[in-house]
Amino acid sequence: MKTLHIAIAAALSLASCAGDSAPPPAADAPNTAVAAKPKPKPEAPKPKPYPLETCLVSGDDLDEMDERVSTVHEGQIFEFCCMPCLVKFRKDPDKYVAELAAKTKR
Repeated sequence: MKTLHIAIAAALSLASCAGDSAPPPAADAPNTAVAAKPKPKPEAPKPKPYPLETCLVSGDDLDEMDERVSTVHEGQIFEFCCMPCLVKFRKDPDKYVAELAAKTKR
């Protein structure tokens, strides 16, 4: 009899705990707890191509030294005949931006 009382008490205890939890969602129910997909980052605009065939720093043909290098500055590609010209450009880019604008303003 004592065992029967313990079994009944245990069953009642389990039954009261089971009533507190929510039933599992149905297989065809929409899942509202899905994490939102991160929005893709907008693509940066492509830089404008370099319009000249000469180096802004030296004035030489871009392919003259076989070291053609380039950089992007404020959305514009700048091409140079060699690395030393790129270094000079980086010291005073505004000078060369203005020079490019003057040369392409025709």
